[in-house]
Amino acid sequence: MAKQNAIQDENLFPALVAHSGTANTADTQRVVAGADGGLSITGLHGVVLTTAVNVANGTATAIPGTALTNRKSLIMYNAGTTSVWLGGTGVLASNVGGLLVGTAEYSPAFDLGTATIYGIAAAAGGTVTILEAS
Repeated sequence: MAKQNAIQDENLFPALVAHSGTANTADTQRVVAGADGGLSITGLHGVVLTTAVNVANGTATAIPGTALTNRKSLIMYNAGTTSVWLGGTGVLASNVGGLLVGTAEYSPAFDLGTATIYGIAAAAGGTVTILEAS
């Protein structure tokens, strides 16, 4: 009995997505458990935006230049011909400079709101394609 509330599922999700159950409707809802244990329900409404950014070598470049309004997350694909390092304003093109995204590779998905990520290319030819979702 003492362990009853101590066991946790390591696959917990912070939210559930549920459908209204009504045929031919597009009402998708997100059910979120708050820190107090209370549940709230919100509709999933937003925008997906894809842009490409040329990433400079030698100077950190904001990726993207302007964040999507109410952005929740973003993911990047290195579509260029050189590696790109991701980080803050002081990111460097070296093995200690940030998170390396090689050519034809994806970054991890970032749940960062409207915070800015910067990138710097190892050489000329740095291009990333960004998918943002709000």
